Amino acid sequence: MGAALSLASMIPRSDTLLRLRPCRGTMPQRGRSKSIAKSPVTLKKATGMSPRLLILILLLYVLGAPVSTSAAPLIVGVWVLDEKTGPDPDDVFKGKLRHESSPVPRLQSGGQRNTPHDVTQLAYWDTVRKGEEAHASKNLRRLGTAYPLVQARRLEISDEEGGYRLTYDGDLPRTVRPNPTGKVYSAKGDELIQDTFGYTLSYWDKDSLVLEADAPEGGKVIEHLTVRENPHQLEYVVRVQLPILMQPVEIKRLFNPANGAR
Repeated sequence: MGAALSLASMIPRSDTLLRLRPCRGTMPQRGRSKSIAKSPVTLKKATGMSPRLLILILLLYVLGAPVSTSAAPLIVGVWVLDEKTGPDPDDVFKGKLRHESSPVPRLQSGGQRNTPHDVTQLAYWDTVRKGEEAHASKNLRRLGTAYPLVQARRLEISDEEGGYRLTYDGDLPRTVRPNPTGKVYSAKGDELIQDTFGYTLSYWDKDSLVLEADAPEGGKVIEHLTVRENPHQLEYVVRVQLPILMQPVEIKRLFNPANGAR
């Protein structure tokens, strides 16, 4: 939001632009088809910016800043899978998995990590190893970090300091902090979140919250969360690009508000 707001604040108000007048001597004479001459001096005086800079800012504003959080308040809440419209994940991935399996995630950060967040994630993956997770699928379990994403039937999204907390099926929490500069990686990598999903960059792409995770087993898992209207639903798209797959696979599912509001 910061980028969009900063650009908007630099653009002069419409009433300022309307007050611009051409310089003396540039008005067309009667009977001639001359257009009004441009007045860079008056334009700079009224806006405090050169015409070239103003045009550049207007173009950036029209094309859209890389970050938009207009959908942020709408995405927060509890969402349940619309069973009638969503495809069966087993059918989507059928025949596209290689014979090997992706390893069940573990934390590998060069030291012991035992925060409540990490402990909860590790506890979830432990149930996966034992085959005790809800809606277990022996075949899809081979997807590793993508498994709970394509299987999720309930998404809880709540505000958290600097970002959001996503909880899949009530068991697997995940913290994301959308990068205010969009899909941009810095040298320090401060915009990345590391957990059992690997390294995740999140950002807003217009009205979609995007999560791009470099999976520990290699490859990438990309999620798009977008609130749609008429009816009011959460569109959840997961694109899985893992070595275990013969080709990238994308699955789109729709979620309804848990309170029944449509």
